Amino acid sequence: TLFAAVHVNDLCTLIPHEQLTEPLQHFLYDYVPYGQVQGLTVDTIIELVRFVLQNQYFIFDNKIYRQIKGYGSDQPFNHLLANFYMFYWQQDLVKTLVHQNEIVARYLNEIQLRTIINHDNDIEPHGLSFISDHPPVMYSTLIQACLMCAALIRSKVSDFHNECRDVEIVFLNNGYSMNFIKEHIEQLFQDFHISNWKSNLNQNTYDKMREEIIEYDQQHQEMKIKQR
Repeated sequence: TLFAAVHVNDLCTLIPHEQLTEPLQHFLYDYVPYGQVQGLTVDTIIELVRFVLQNQYFIFDNKIYRQIKGYGSDQPFNHLLANFYMFYWQQDLVKTLVHQNEIVARYLNEIQLRTIINHDNDIEPHGLSFISDHPPVMYSTLIQACLMCAALIRSKVSDFHNECRDVEIVFLNNGYSMNFIKEHIEQLFQDFHISNWKSNLNQNTYDKMREEIIEYDQQHQEMKIKQR
C-alpha cells in the first residue's frame, strides 16, 4: 500500500477566479437536481460566488488592496471552492488508478491514518490464527514472520512492543518454552542489526529497522511474482 502527500504551494493565491467558479458550476449542474438549491438557480449561485471573489480586499502597509487572483485562505467557503477545484483536477489520475483496481481517497488538509492488527478473539491467544495449520517444525520461522508482519503494520515502537508481547503469549500457550521464543525473537533483531533490543529499540532505531523490513518484504514479493 502506498500513500502520497501532494503539496500545492500557495494554492490560495495561484488560481484565477474563473478557474475557481468553473468547477463549482460543473459540480452543481452534474449533481444538483432541477438546477436549484433552496430556490436559487445554479446561474444565480455562480454570479454570487463571482461577486464575492471579485470583492476581496485586504490591508497591507496601511494600504487597501483588491485580490484579483485566488482567495483568502482563512475562509471556510474558499476551502470549499478549492475542494471543487481539486475534485475535477484529479479526475484523470483517479480514472487511471481505479482502472488498476486501486482505492483512491483525498483530503484537502492534514489527515491521520491509524492501523491495527486484527486479532481473532475466538482463536487467540490460544491458537496461531492464520498460521495455525503450519507444522510445528516451521514455528521457529513463524515467530519471526509474526514480528515482521507487525513491523510492517505498526509505525509506533510502543505498538510493536505490544505485538511482541502478544506473540510471546501465543507461542507460550502452544507449548513452546520462553527460551525458544526469545532465541528466535533475538535472531530477528540480529538479522536487522539491532542488538539488545529491549533496551536499544527506541522510535529512531525502530524506524530504521522498519525500513529494512519493508525493503526486505518488497524484494520477497518481487521474487514470488517472478517465480509464478
